[in-house]
Amino acid sequence: MITVQVVPAEVGAHGGLLGAFIIAGPAGTVYLETAVEAQVTGEAPVRDRVALIFDRLTRDALPRGASRDLILKVAHEQWNI
Repeated sequence: MITVQVVPAEVGAHGGLLGAFIIAGPAGTVYLETAVEAQVTGEAPVRDRVALIFDRLTRDALPRGASRDLILKVAHEQWNI
């Protein structure tokens, strides 16, 4: 299942701006992607930091319905969709 949630601009700078990441499986292997490199690791300090960033992002993000509504509103304003 994929859930899309938007972090509103009003939140300002946040950890999601550092690059993309994926948390895979219950073991917590993470894939990190930055402008400089991509990395796959299962190291506990990295997993813990990525989990903290993810928790903060989900806390700051709009709920699914509000995220969908904002995406549709911007698409309509920008591209008349």
